[in-house]
Amino acid sequence: MSEKRYAIVGIDPGSTIGVAAIDLSGKRIYAGSFRNEGISEAARIIEQHCTPSLFACDTNPAPEAAQRLASYFSCRLSVPRQNVREEEKKSMARGAGVENAHERDAFSAAVLAWRQHQNRLRQIDALEGLPQAEKERVKHLLLRGVRVQDAFMMLREAEETAQGAHVREKALPAMKSASPDELRARLESLARENANLRLALERLEEEKAALMHRLRLMENGVRESVMRDSEFRKLRFQLQNAMAKLQRGLPASEPRGSDPMNRIKWHKKPKQKQQAPVQKKQEEPARGKEESASKSWRVFAAPAAKSERSEEINSGEPEIDLERLVADYRKGRK
Repeated sequence: MSEKRYAIVGIDPGSTIGVAAIDLSGKRIYAGSFRNEGISEAARIIEQHCTPSLFACDTNPAPEAAQRLASYFSCRLSVPRQNVREEEKKSMARGAGVENAHERDAFSAAVLAWRQHQNRLRQIDALEGLPQAEKERVKHLLLRGVRVQDAFMMLREAEETAQGAHVREKALPAMKSASPDELRARLESLARENANLRLALERLEEEKAALMHRLRLMENGVRESVMRDSEFRKLRFQLQNAMAKLQRGLPASEPRGSDPMNRIKWHKKPKQKQQAPVQKKQEEPARGKEESASKSWRVFAAPAAKSERSEEINSGEPEIDLERLVADYRKGRK
């Protein structure tokens, strides 16, 4: 691993560029400013003091120079939701050893970015059984946008690579001191292992091809089954509609469950006699007279029934003295 500390770098671009770096624990590493030097000089100074894990600025939107510098180191750029106020910058940079407003702005941007990721960094610090150097590496990868699972996987791969290099360094002197016969035997063993691996790879390729063929057959079978089912449902729906239309047109005397082929002449209805309507017309005047008489009787009979009913209702009550009732009501109002 690199001896330089991982850091969050704050940048304040302009005619005078301010640069500040703090480590992943929030401690100051570097703060400085330079005039008319450009992004290349800022990158050189940052490389001298730290390995950037995250860049930050104090304005939204981010300046183009800050974006270019972050992309130069393949880092993300942390941008606040809104521009940071001067009072907040002064309170964060108090006692940090900054000399001017450019260094102050860069330092406050780095501190704000560290505060945004403070909880995740502390969770990594709280892990037990992990050396501090590996914790710093994991935090560096997290700030670069790598997931926690991928960060530990990359850490494991780096450790295995280092172990393999160490083993090769140890085996190199032994191989140099080995005889040609030993080297030839080792080469033949490696060749046999390579041939066996190639055979295993060919078998796996054949199994893969067979499985892909079976998968295509199954997909075709499922597709045909779905098409048959849809066609069957369509035909059944058409048959139900036709049967419903036939049943609605059947005469009442013929049963509905009979064979449709036996109902060829169902649409020819027998002719009805014309005398029935004449009889109805003859009966209608008499019926109208009876109904009018009954209605008139109801009209004249209703008030009598109503009066009798009111007498029946008041018959059980004592006689009411209205004058006394009004007098009592007036006394109550006074």
